[in-house]
Amino acid sequence: MDPLFILTRTLQYSAAALLQGIFVMWCVIAQPALRQMQGTLALQNRFDRWLLALGWTSLLVALASGIVWLILLASQMSGVAPPDVIPQGVVRIVLTQTRFGEDWLLRGAFIIMLAACLLAQTQKLRQVPRWIGLVVAAAFMASLAWAGHAAAADNLPYSYLHLPADLLHLLATGAWLGGLLPLGLLLAAVRRDGGPDGLAVARTAALRFSVLGISCVGTLLVTGIVNTWFLSGSIPALVGTLYGQLLLVKIALFIGMIAVASVNRNRLLPVLARGNAEASLQSLVARKLSRNAFTEAGLGVLVLAVVGIIGRLPPGLHTEPRWPFPFQLDLGEVGAGALRVLDVAAILFVLCLIAIAIQRRRYRGMTVSLVGVVLCGSIAWIAVRPGILPAYPTTYYASTQPYAAASVARGATLYAANCTACHGADGRGGGPMAASLAIRPADLTEHIFAHHVGDLFWWVSHGRGNGVMPGFADKLSPDQRWDVINFVLARAAAVQTNTVRSQITTAAAAPLPDFAFQQDGTQNTLSQMLKSGPVLLVLFVGPAPEARLKQLTDLEPGAAAGLGVIAVGLGKTPKKAPMVVQVSNDVRGLLMLFRSANDGGETEMILDRNASVRARWTARGAGGLPDADTLLADAVRVARIPAAAANHAGHGG
Repeated sequence: MDPLFILTRTLQYSAAALLQGIFVMWCVIAQPALRQMQGTLALQNRFDRWLLALGWTSLLVALASGIVWLILLASQMSGVAPPDVIPQGVVRIVLTQTRFGEDWLLRGAFIIMLAACLLAQTQKLRQVPRWIGLVVAAAFMASLAWAGHAAAADNLPYSYLHLPADLLHLLATGAWLGGLLPLGLLLAAVRRDGGPDGLAVARTAALRFSVLGISCVGTLLVTGIVNTWFLSGSIPALVGTLYGQLLLVKIALFIGMIAVASVNRNRLLPVLARGNAEASLQSLVARKLSRNAFTEAGLGVLVLAVVGIIGRLPPGLHTEPRWPFPFQLDLGEVGAGALRVLDVAAILFVLCLIAIAIQRRRYRGMTVSLVGVVLCGSIAWIAVRPGILPAYPTTYYASTQPYAAASVARGATLYAANCTACHGADGRGGGPMAASLAIRPADLTEHIFAHHVGDLFWWVSHGRGNGVMPGFADKLSPDQRWDVINFVLARAAAVQTNTVRSQITTAAAAPLPDFAFQQDGTQNTLSQMLKSGPVLLVLFVGPAPEARLKQLTDLEPGAAAGLGVIAVGLGKTPKKAPMVVQVSNDVRGLLMLFRSANDGGETEMILDRNASVRARWTARGAGGLPDADTLLADAVRVARIPAAAANHAGHGG
């Protein structure tokens, strides 16, 4: 990470937030409070001078940091040294031919407009420029959304919510965080004034800012959850990546700001709001509020520093999450009855926590609620205990090699050279060395899909069973280990598929690997074809079953569920026939795993959009191959099975 880049981003975000906060303070907080009191002209003039100085400083920081940001980015994009990007015309290209350049020019226009608004702060004419400045400052702050991750395209459900959520997040940040320093300055000015009118101004301003702060905090909570989902997407990515860990630091700082604000609202503001309180007490409270506002502002600067750092990191969603704990929670291992108990216990747990929070100084009620928390927590632990499983640093890795024919073919060769001696050629644990081992090698055709692929990667890399299975990290590259895993998964999927019959089910099913094929001179893949609906995969040996293919040809145009048909000859290259596609030897080797040896020369499988085999027929099986009506009815049922949700795992390596 480039420290100068991070510093530049931090200064740009801080200056933008402060500019918005200054105009918010002028238009929404300070001016309404000052208008209510006579004799505060000196206080108002002093405060205006402070805000003007702060505004010009922020504007200059925004301009300087924006220029440095532009130069650094132009250097990064072109490979030209920063001092040379202007003489060589790189900056001009970035400004005129990139999205960042367009956004930078827009922010430059906002800076010019804000300078005009600050210049127009005269005694006779200041309200209109201030309101214009508020709108422009908010637009300047919001424009930073296009410099962050939210502006990138997301291939996730509801991704259209990401950018609006980031816009609202920035606006709420500018209004609350940016207004803290001006609020502290106002309270400091009131403390210097010391008069009753000044204390009344402090009281009104603090109460108005409290209302603004509550609305901003609520907005930040909601939009922060949305942004965290899109940029981290899962607990592993949140705790197992640098991006996610910094995001947790940002959340902790935000909680610290809320804690200080809570002290202000619950302890200090009620005293200040009492008009009959002693002037000395109100002055003391104003001083504490001012101090706390500066403390919140300091925490806010740290939040923006974290934002400056994570803006230079890939989101946790796109990074391999290195799991830091030796255990994982898998609710799939928890029974349905236990899950219902867990739901009830969780609801009661939250209700008890709420009861503790609202029962101030009611010690008997708090004690009962605390007992409820402990009891519900214990019940929840007992219910969820079967789902607590061992975990490894790579548990939530995703494969760097696609689950496809080419990877499976490479993995088959590597498996034969490194794994057959123990696990056997068929993977059932009966290799030549199995009898001499203290622990029989695992059957790699059973229960393999019950594990995360990241667990498999850890075992292949580091071994298992106290040295019974050696690790291969020193013999195989990461990509080669993923190839071996893909082969093991494909063979296990083939074994499970051999038990599938003609009845459509929605039970969990192993996926068939992706493969490429050519038909009528056009390249295509199984995964691409499945996007349009279910696919009937026809595997045959020997001459092409022309009568059956003719029947399927007549069927396809009328398939209500968009059923596609792929016919693959597994023997010698078959002669051209309807629906028969050309595939590589790697694909033939893969599909041979999914064919039954005694199928009578033909096996047919219907795949859902996840490439899982939902029904299977053979020419020699009971009832033979399905007729047209059966295929159409089955295709409609399979089409209703939803596609898998977007994968939030990272990418291992």
